[in-house]
Formats: sequence, C-alpha cells, structure tokens
Amino acid sequence: MPSHRPVPGPTGATARLLVAGDTHGNLGWLSELAALAEEQRCEGIIQLGDFGFWPDPKVLRECARVVLNEGWLTAVADALASHDVWLRVIDGNHDFHPGALAAHPPDGRGIAVVRDDRLDWATRGARWEWCGVRFGALGGAYSIDKMWREPGVTWWETERITDAQRDLLGAEPLDVLLTHDAPQGVGWPEVDVGGPKVDPASRANREQVERARRATRPSVLLHGHYHLRYRTTMSDPGTRVEGLAADIQADGGSWGVLELPGLVFADGDHL
Repeated sequence: MPSHRPVPGPTGATARLLVAGDTHGNLGWLSELAALAEEQRCEGIIQLGDFGFWPDPKVLRECARVVLNEGWLTAVADALASHDVWLRVIDGNHDFHPGALAAHPPDGRGIAVVRDDRLDWATRGARWEWCGVRFGALGGAYSIDKMWREPGVTWWETERITDAQRDLLGAEPLDVLLTHDAPQGVGWPEVDVGGPKVDPASRANREQVERARRATRPSVLLHGHYHLRYRTTMSDPGTRVEGLAADIQADGGSWGVLELPGLVFADGDHL
C-alpha cells in the first residue's frame, strides 16, 4: 500500500514525547501506551525496537509464505489515531527487517513511512531534528535465543548492526541516539560481566553501538533489548544512558517521558 507522509513530529518549540521499550507485537500494550501518551500530554511516542514487524501468522499457516503482518500494523495505527498521537519506531533483533524494508522502503533520510501521518520507522542510520534536538537511530541487536528460532520465520540474519549501517549514521554530533542494544562498557553487570548476553556476538553488536556513541557524542542514549530499567552515565564523551524495560514489565520501567529541548527524562511510574 503506498504511503508518503511520515509522522508530523512535534509542532512547536517544546514537546513531550513518550518513550517505550520493547513492545513485542503486543497490540494491547501499544494501545495502552497511546492512551498514556494522551494522558501525559505527549504529542507522540518513540519506541526502541522489537516493535512487532512480524510475519502474518494466517498467511504463514495457510499459504506457507512469510509476509509482513500489515493488518496488525493497521490496528496499531488505528489505536494511535483514537488517542490522536503518532509513533516513530526503530527496529530490534526480533523484527522482520527484510519484509518491513521491502514493504516500506525508507526515504533519503532513512525514514520509512508505515502508515501516513501516524506510524513510521527510523531505519538504521536515520537522522532528524525535532525542537532543535538532533536525533539519530541505530536499531538491531544479537538474539541469544536464535537456536530456538526458525531462520526466515522467527529469526533473520539482518538482526545485527553492520559497519555500513553504523557508517550511515555518520560522525556529525547528535543530542539523542536511539538504539535497541546498549553500548559496550555501559557498566551494567548483566551486560558486561555475568549475564547471558556476554556472548561474543552480542558484545560485537554492543561495540558497534559504542563506536556510534563515540562518533556522534550524544547527550542522551535511549535503548531497550535487555528488559530492564536502569540509568547510568558514560564518559569520554559524557552520555546519559537510559535503558528501558519491556511490555512484559509493564508494571514499571517500560516507559517514560522525554521533554524537548531540555532532554529531561522521567519514568512513567514517577509522573
């Protein structure tokens, strides 16, 4: 279906944006996030990967074909419209990247319109500006559970960040970097010391994020993937890192509000 108009973004010099961690194709939770955005006077939502670009289960079951679930995407857009908010997403390791790119190719800025004015996707390397704040996107991560997934159906080789995608983001300064994975060296023990995601391939993807962080020097980096809420500050350059939880931790830490242009971020359960 042809689409041409990305989300409008903030309309004034200041804005409040709801930021959400992994949503995993959970329409009920996305509908709740839309309601929360309206309640919190947010113009729109930023989502940090593992959004729900998934194959259509009916087509897969009946025709053994892997195609993007466009009906689900329409349902998400309808939920957003009912609360008069919009949604910009990045991709995660569990999103159906090839199908989403084929169905919704990005424009010259790296923004792929999914539903006009309501839902779009900042692909890897995309840049844009809202309220004078410079944003960049670099989705993707490594799946530690890929041995239990089916290649081309529930897992795709395109999950990890490539050098070309990182280079596409460039080295011009950013204020906010949106990623799915964390930067290597973040200092959170589950990432860097003892958790299951110390797999070398997982570390290699985090190193891509860290290279991007050092190149673009953002004040704030927002990410999902680990299903845990934490906050820390990295040095050289100084970056405040905000890791968000997921829909399955909807009782806390899975969303917050980012104020522009001041970059103040407050957890949803503290608002």
